[in-house]
Amino acid sequence: MAPWQGESIGGYVRVDQAERETATDRTAPVAVRRCGSADNVALVTLRGEFDIETVPAIDTGLRRALGPFFFRRHLVFDLHEATFVDSTFVGYLVQLVGCVRSEGCDVVLTRPRGQVRRVLLLVGLHNLTPVYDSLEGALNMALANTVPFIPPSLPTAPPADA
Repeated sequence: MAPWQGESIGGYVRVDQAERETATDRTAPVAVRRCGSADNVALVTLRGEFDIETVPAIDTGLRRALGPFFFRRHLVFDLHEATFVDSTFVGYLVQLVGCVRSEGCDVVLTRPRGQVRRVLLLVGLHNLTPVYDSLEGALNMALANTVPFIPPSLPTAPPADA
């Protein structure tokens, strides 16, 4: 049985637990993975659109994967599969940067493209937190605890191979 099918019970569809876990792993808009031996870095992969309806899923995903004190580690956001962001997303990131920095850590954004990249440049988010075109470089920097206090400049166009 496919994840969207199942036995209807009072208007809700009951899906087998194993199928639900498999489906959310593939299609979840937010995926969180702990990195590093000290568990001080989390890689957050975002997929799809993030607006007023979907931004709360980021916070929920972080809390479920890392616990209520998720902001006590570096957070590296991979935006390669994010297709749309709006002011709600920008506001959430600004608030998150403040929380994470108050704990001595930082938020790093990686691989934005298309509309997401244009919004980050337009609102100047790259002046608040580092934005990198290389996921590997951003993860290595966070794992080594060498996130720069003054973010590097973000080119207006991603590299040709991105």
